[in-house]
Amino acid sequence: MFDISFAELVVVGIVALIVIGPERLPAVARTVGYFLGRARHYVDQVKHDLHEEMELDSLRKLRDSMHDTVNSFEHSVRSEMNKIQETTETQSAAISDKQPPFEKAAENIEPVNTSETKTTSTPAEPRQPNS
Repeated sequence: MFDISFAELVVVGIVALIVIGPERLPAVARTVGYFLGRARHYVDQVKHDLHEEMELDSLRKLRDSMHDTVNSFEHSVRSEMNKIQETTETQSAAISDKQPPFEKAAENIEPVNTSETKTTSTPAEPRQPNS
């Protein structure tokens, strides 16, 4: 944060010892340390809050992206389903126009003589295990 070398700290310490005096220097040093610690804690808290806010922002963007993708996929699936339904209805209507009603179709069917088509078969004998 600040570029302060050890030599500069020694100079500041000597000046503080001369200006403040040896009796009050420990109390002043404690107070300065306390306020520096509070300032450092405040800066760390602000950094943490900023980092957290950046993560939340990226998660919101990801959520919005996923939501858009899902909506797009849902729209494409619905449009394909509608196309399939329209095609099925069109083909169903075309087939029903071409086919005669069921009663007329049943009159054209000749009965099948089942006695001629029967074949006699014998069931296979079960295998016996080798001893």
